[in-house]
Amino acid sequence: FRSATLAYKIDRDLLRQGYAAEALEAMVELAFSGLNLHRLEASIMPRNAASLALAKRCGFSEEGRSPRYIRINGVWEDHIHMVRLNEEGE
Repeated sequence: FRSATLAYKIDRDLLRQGYAAEALEAMVELAFSGLNLHRLEASIMPRNAASLALAKRCGFSEEGRSPRYIRINGVWEDHIHMVRLNEEGE
């Protein structure tokens, strides 16, 4: 299967300084080159525009939408399923 699900969050005081993109790219590098995974997946709430933009900037593409996917603070939230494939791996 060789897949992993990832999540990320950064402190409010460190937003928009490039740290999240740097960390996400480091995770991709470790997953693909270090662990030889085939795919990485991230599920992001549709209203989280910054996180969706970050995933897209880091090469993730939208694979679909999962209605009522995760319950957060007592509310079932939809999520957009973002995926990046390891095109260089075997």
